[in-house]
Amino acid sequence: MKRNKPTAWHENLRRLWARLWDSTPLSRRRMGARAEAAAARYLKRQGYRILQRNLRTRLGEIDIVATDGNWLVVVEVRSRREDSPVSPRETLTRNKRRKLRALTEQLRKRHRLVDKPVRVDLVEVTLDQRGKVKSCQLLPGLALGER
Repeated sequence: MKRNKPTAWHENLRRLWARLWDSTPLSRRRMGARAEAAAARYLKRQGYRILQRNLRTRLGEIDIVATDGNWLVVVEVRSRREDSPVSPRETLTRNKRRKLRALTEQLRKRHRLVDKPVRVDLVEVTLDQRGKVKSCQLLPGLALGER
């Protein structure tokens, strides 16, 4: 089926939609993607080497896999707006810690990294009201608890 060229009406509709889209608050997904990108840039400045972002497995997703010297680092990124009553680290529940531990073990076994030291780091990202990154803070060596 042949498609006609967009008319002026179509172009006006597209511009209106773009204006509306830009004026709406950031969705959770877009805010999370922005925070993860900021965290990756921050980690690079700290000397980390990013190996992979958004690594999906059957068990879940690892936000960032990186190396820091001899360490293989699994990085969890948590973000909140600056007016949030809780800090990003407070949103890391017991279940999420358990899942991170399982994901880390799965990563080690799948890539035969059992002898390589592995740690889990947390990057807290604070966003302003418009969704722009205000700050990033690294908390290395996150305690995941016992099995």
